[in-house]
Amino acid sequence: MIDKEGLTRHIVNLDDKIMAIRTLDKAESVLKNYIPRYTDFFDPYQISLCTHALHRIAGLKYIVTGGREGAERQIIMLYPEFMEDMEIENPLRVLKLEGKLGGDSFTHRDVLGAILGLGIKREKIGDIIAGNGRAYVVSFKEICDFIQWNLEKISRYKVTANFVDFCDIEEHEESYKLIESTVPSLRLDAVIGVGFGESRSSLSKLINNDRVKVNWKPINNPAHPVQEGDVISFKGKGRMILLQVGNKTKKDRYQVIIKRMI
Repeated sequence: MIDKEGLTRHIVNLDDKIMAIRTLDKAESVLKNYIPRYTDFFDPYQISLCTHALHRIAGLKYIVTGGREGAERQIIMLYPEFMEDMEIENPLRVLKLEGKLGGDSFTHRDVLGAILGLGIKREKIGDIIAGNGRAYVVSFKEICDFIQWNLEKISRYKVTANFVDFCDIEEHEESYKLIESTVPSLRLDAVIGVGFGESRSSLSKLINNDRVKVNWKPINNPAHPVQEGDVISFKGKGRMILLQVGNKTKKDRYQVIIKRMI
């Protein structure tokens, strides 16, 4: 038996703890039945939590993959140590979504919203690469099949969905807006307030309710210090990167440049 409580004792966030325990349940099934299994899609922080535990389990091997080099959202493929990597079938596929947008373009949020509107859970979807009137969606074959047959529109545009190879993905940088401003400190609430146009007083409650992640890790402390390069996501609002922290102004405020995804 795997000591799931011992391996996850350090995980504070309840959702992440449940996720890690479910992954260990699958690992236990692999060791018992000698059949490979795989997880849902995880963000980089969740991947690190799981692999921290998995590499301590004797007799188990695993592969982390998102189907493409540099993937952000990935799954963990679990299998017995006597099996070779080449014996493990990759369950991931990629769909190409296209529409006649007349010069317009899909955003990541448009595509994700349309897919979730079909009743598909977020953890079943990997990376979404959107731009130039098309989007690529990474998911499991059965989920891709469902999307292909049921997704008719993204935003107000009709779309077609077809399977392509991973090597056919055309990489596009996500649309963004640059925000140059100043903040009194590098506290989380101060930086988010500038990035998303929210008052610090209203943000405190939202941050305390686990609505915010820094580098994919849930943070519930408004005073949490952030630094240059941090990726900050705000549930229901979007994501931003603290791109640059400059010198202090004469009024003792930090100059910052924020890259907010749109």
